[in-house]
Amino acid sequence: MALADYITSNFGQIKTQLDWSDSEEITAITDKALELYGVATEAEATDSKKLHALADIAVWRQALADVSLDTNYSADGASYQLSQQADMIRRNLDEAYNSAIVYMSNYAIGVSATDDHPDWTA
Repeated sequence: MALADYITSNFGQIKTQLDWSDSEEITAITDKALELYGVATEAEATDSKKLHALADIAVWRQALADVSLDTNYSADGASYQLSQQADMIRRNLDEAYNSAIVYMSNYAIGVSATDDHPDWTA
């Protein structure tokens, strides 16, 4: 499955709500996912699970960028809390990062044979 198809099938409602076009936003998201993966083309991205996890991050980053300037306001006796959209997207972005952390190039777990933390007692 092409990455653009993955994005459209898994984030179709987001794509529709934010009025994303295949030629602009989906291309930008695809490019960002490939950049996070560390490759130039989809053909070089051989681990689809990794690619999809990184694409999820790229989707939510694009969505957050698209709604980040929306503000709360009141009009005609009603209150519109548009910041709720950004808050929910941030939660989804955090979840995407947590799911993809093992694929991120700067992810590392350090192990030491020395006790660097004397306050940690058994």
